[in-house]
Amino acid sequence: MILFSGCSITYGDELVNPEEERFSSRFSKNHVNIARCGLSNDMIVMRTIEYIEQNPDVDYVVTQFTVPRRSTYYKNDWQNITPWTNNVQSDVYYKYLDSQEMRNMNLWKNVYILEQYLRDIPHYFWRLSESSEKKSKNDGIFKSLVPWRKMKTLYQLIGTPEGSPSNYVTGHPNKKGHDLIAQHLQGIVPNILYHSS
Repeated sequence: MILFSGCSITYGDELVNPEEERFSSRFSKNHVNIARCGLSNDMIVMRTIEYIEQNPDVDYVVTQFTVPRRSTYYKNDWQNITPWTNNVQSDVYYKYLDSQEMRNMNLWKNVYILEQYLRDIPHYFWRLSESSEKKSKNDGIFKSLVPWRKMKTLYQLIGTPEGSPSNYVTGHPNKKGHDLIAQHLQGIVPNILYHSS
């Protein structure tokens, strides 16, 4: 079974019928997509590990990491925040604690954690990126410890919304964009896992 995890991109946000049109649907019925809109990298990794701990029959994992600006805090349950979240926690975090270095370090720490956890399960990582990442003066040690430093980004797979508008609804890939992502992944995920005999 193939496990797909990520945020709204992997979920299929803005598609008319996400479960039928998103790229993970191209991988037969023998897959599970646990992606949810708005997740931070902390939550993507935590949900991926929790799923595998409860369902150890996973043969392959495809994880899409999200933009580094998203963060997580706990109040009655895990909550995701962005610089645009309208609450006190977001205001305080992004005013006093946030930096591009902290964002990038957290991204690569999560990549490292999931890479270590999946050491015995074949996997593929790809991600969303943002131009502000280039302003970081120090990404921390974790980036140098993973083989994913040059993982593919959404923009490398389907172009940007400005440069390739025919691949997007608004900010999310349309069906054509999901087809392009699926084509890329079908060149990586072993076809024995998704082709019926």
